[in-house]
Amino acid sequence: MQIPKRLQVIGNLIPEGAYVADIGADHGLLEQFIALHLKDYHILAIENKEGPLNALRAQAECLKNVIISRSDGMNKVTSEYDTIVLAGMGGDNIINILIRDVSKLKKVKQIIVDAHSFIPKVRAKLIELGFAMDYEEIVYEAGVYYIIISFKRNTLDKHFSKDEIDFGYKLYLDPLFSDYKKYMIEKYKTLLEILSQVKTETEKYKEVCDELRRFESYGQN
Repeated sequence: MQIPKRLQVIGNLIPEGAYVADIGADHGLLEQFIALHLKDYHILAIENKEGPLNALRAQAECLKNVIISRSDGMNKVTSEYDTIVLAGMGGDNIINILIRDVSKLKKVKQIIVDAHSFIPKVRAKLIELGFAMDYEEIVYEAGVYYIIISFKRNTLDKHFSKDEIDFGYKLYLDPLFSDYKKYMIEKYKTLLEILSQVKTETEKYKEVCDELRRFESYGQN
């Protein structure tokens, strides 16, 4: 089975011996990749939707050291899990999942995210929660740009600039950054056109405006 490149990047960020809680495991492709590339791993694959849950069971139930859980967020995540994966969901959803069970992050060493919106908000919240950006990579796949970010416990009290929070930790060095910037500007312009027709989305409209301005101004100073 073909495993998307973005999931391969995530899988390669997970170390041997990790206890991984994959929240929103979907069809279990990340679980398959980990099983193929790591010798020592334990995975709690979490899914709350019936369709993806059935696919997850079909693809991952036979894999060793994989527990499948029909639950929401981190409800079933216990203290032995030191690595959290939140991939393929909106930034606000990622933040809500984390702050809803923030006490469960005390022993977490690494959080890997693939946020599909409001990435600066995600970076800022993870830093606020005591984590530091450790690695970022841009993945271009099927006409879409994805940002994979690995956060690790901020034991060295690292500080990050506004640009690093807005545009990524050394992400400007990625050869795809220029194309990604253009892509995001067009994406936000299109989203603003849609939101301008929805009167109840005024706060979301402001957030998108702020992100558009940040991308348009980056590198001009």
